Amino acid sequence: MTDQYRKVLDAELSGLGVAPAGDPELRVISNIAWAIRRSIGWIFLAAFAVAFAAYVLTYTSDTKYTSSAKVMIDTRVQTETQFTTQVSGLPLSLTSLESELELLRSTDIIESVVDRLQLQDDPEFSGAEGGFSLNPISWARSLKDVIVNAIGGSNGPAGDLEPEELYEIQRAATVEKLLESRQIEQIGEISAVYRISVTSKSPQKAASIANYLASEYLTVLTRMKRDDLDQAQQWLSTRINQIREDLNVLSSELESHSIETPFSPEEYATIKAQRIKSEKRAQLVDAEIVEQDGRLNTIQNLINDGKTQEAIFYASEVGVIFPSESMDTPEEQAEVLGTGVKALETKLEVLNGQKVTLEKSIETFKEQQVRQVQHDSVTKRIENEILVVETIYRDFVAQLGRRAEQRNYLDAGAHIIERARVSVDPSAPKRSSVALTAMFAVIFLGLGFTVVRELLQKRLRTTFELENTTGVKLSAIIPEVKNEPPFETFFMNNGKLDPTLMHYGRKLLASSAIGLRTMRRDDETATPQSADLFAKNSDNKHRKRVAEEGCTIFSGAAALPDEGNTSTLLLIGSVCAQAGYRTLIIDCDTLTSTYRDLSQMTAESLKLATTHPLSLENYIVGTPQDGLDILPLIGTQENEGQIKSMEDFLCSTAFVSLLRSLSGTYNTILLDTPPLLSAVESGYLSQLSDRVILFARWNSTRRKSILQAMRELENAGVRPSALVATRVDMKRVKLYGDPILG
Repeated sequence: MTDQYRKVLDAELSGLGVAPAGDPELRVISNIAWAIRRSIGWIFLAAFAVAFAAYVLTYTSDTKYTSSAKVMIDTRVQTETQFTTQVSGLPLSLTSLESELELLRSTDIIESVVDRLQLQDDPEFSGAEGGFSLNPISWARSLKDVIVNAIGGSNGPAGDLEPEELYEIQRAATVEKLLESRQIEQIGEISAVYRISVTSKSPQKAASIANYLASEYLTVLTRMKRDDLDQAQQWLSTRINQIREDLNVLSSELESHSIETPFSPEEYATIKAQRIKSEKRAQLVDAEIVEQDGRLNTIQNLINDGKTQEAIFYASEVGVIFPSESMDTPEEQAEVLGTGVKALETKLEVLNGQKVTLEKSIETFKEQQVRQVQHDSVTKRIENEILVVETIYRDFVAQLGRRAEQRNYLDAGAHIIERARVSVDPSAPKRSSVALTAMFAVIFLGLGFTVVRELLQKRLRTTFELENTTGVKLSAIIPEVKNEPPFETFFMNNGKLDPTLMHYGRKLLASSAIGLRTMRRDDETATPQSADLFAKNSDNKHRKRVAEEGCTIFSGAAALPDEGNTSTLLLIGSVCAQAGYRTLIIDCDTLTSTYRDLSQMTAESLKLATTHPLSLENYIVGTPQDGLDILPLIGTQENEGQIKSMEDFLCSTAFVSLLRSLSGTYNTILLDTPPLLSAVESGYLSQLSDRVILFARWNSTRRKSILQAMRELENAGVRPSALVATRVDMKRVKLYGDPILG
């Protein structure tokens, strides 16, 4: 982008309130803004047209009415937890409200209403009645049905179904239709009030169905509670029977156990007393045994130690023997002492026998007591179990009685606070809403399409795009003349062109990129490029003549056909002729020649030109403009062979010789070359020129084509001296935000 262009564009954008165009992102935004500005009129026109059409179309759609009933759920918390149902009656929470909302939307409720009102026989809901709807969802479903029927057939399967199957299909379709026609919504965010709305062609039918849906909802709630209550009662009855059987078993077991009592209370008391008495006697006998055993051991120890007198004294002291007068001799003492010891041993034996007898009696009494205690504990356990079972039995019987009483006053836990009424005003179609929706949809689609098209477009439209793509400064623009094409006007109106074209042609001729006078001043110290080529392909004696004459050769290059290069070269030639420069246009376009009707070139003359190029001077045609001649090289009856011969001639030394000869006669020679992307000779002809003018059709030539053309010129070692935007629509170019072109 040139500094001049940048400054002008930034100033223009600042005046429009848009950011400067130096940043590529901002430049893209600016282009999008200008694209929207260009298309906004058509977008709004299309939007208003579509809105009007949608408004008119609403009169052809079905008129429908909507009625609503309101249901409030009881939000009071029930204190009787055993009566709490599964859904309704829960404490107020978002979870319970959402649960109730899902219950209201249940398909089972819809099916019940369909069956009660026999809606499967109603043409509106069964699908038998046709109609036109503005709902996009209905359109999509209708399109889906049409596609499915077209693929699978629409009449075959239905004829093979049984009446029951057809009825079920019709019933399912009715349920689906009613699901689409009704709407359930919660009033507020946390309220327990729900609105049930139904839409139908008949206002009475809409109100009736809405009321039936509300009533059916209450019925379902009551039925759910009743089912829960019946289930609980059935379980309680079963459980009571089981408890009653358990109670009977325990009573029988207690009675049987009572019969097997080991002892009566009196007998048990006697056994207990006898055991106590035996234990006391056993204690006394045990003490006596210990005492007697100690005496016996003491006496024997004294005898063993030889202490007979001490033994007799101890035995008499403890009462084992009694002293007498006949114990004078030791033998008598020993005899008396032996008798005492024997008597003591006999007494110990008696005491031990008594102890064993008492211990046996005690063990017998203990066993009898244990038996009695075990029997009493089992009896106590059975009695306790009977008490527990009786308590449970009484509680279950009480619950069963309460639930039986509750069945008489069971309610739904919800209330209809507002019944649906017959609507007077239709709810659909909403003509204003449909029209506004259609209008805004078209506006948004149009804006989106404009933005996407602007982002994807690759055509060259602004000075920045042209110069940034080619790297060449834009020298001038040539406007589009739609009513009178320049070529026909020039030859049919005595060489007069449109004044606007002439104005822009003079500006192009005055451009420094064209610069005829500047080039001639440069020729005093430099040799033109064409003169160098002439020197390489002809005798050196002609080189001085070329420099003295100062003939300037221009080559008009374009990437594609119909770029406006022929008309622009004709305009340049006309302006040069009016400026006093003798000008010749040589038609070298072997593909899309415009001057073929003026040509008298034949195959023989072309063959002669290969050896005598000056013979082509006889085919130069004059024009209504003085000083402007045309040499049309392409004949009217050319064939593929002649075209090939002409291409060879243009790339031969004969054509160079022709140019050398013509440069002595004319001040300016304009070469009308074929498109760069279609003919290889275009690059060679550009090498023969002093300057190359690159033409790009405004808002038509794409960036890729220009880049390929620049590559062709680069391969030929040529750089364009001037860039001209052709066929510019002067009315539309102002809408692209280009301060130079606009």
